[in-house]
Amino acid sequence: MKTVQDYLSDPRLLNDPDIAGALEPIREIHAIRLKIQDETANMTRAERIEFLNREAENFLSPMGKVLCYDLAGKGKLEPVTQ
Repeated sequence: MKTVQDYLSDPRLLNDPDIAGALEPIREIHAIRLKIQDETANMTRAERIEFLNREAENFLSPMGKVLCYDLAGKGKLEPVTQ
């Protein structure tokens, strides 16, 4: 499996003048997007969701964070009574 560093030298990035001349963080973001695109190209929607959730869990778990999948009733504005 290719790494982000491998994608930084990918012709799709190197041959794009806007990306080739961009700042390093911008080039890294585009390399990460290409990596995800290539890894999930042949997946169904459900497989892609599972893959992305698993990747997020793998990223967050070393920091002691957990994904919250049940967002029912959260984030809704409540009226203020005075």
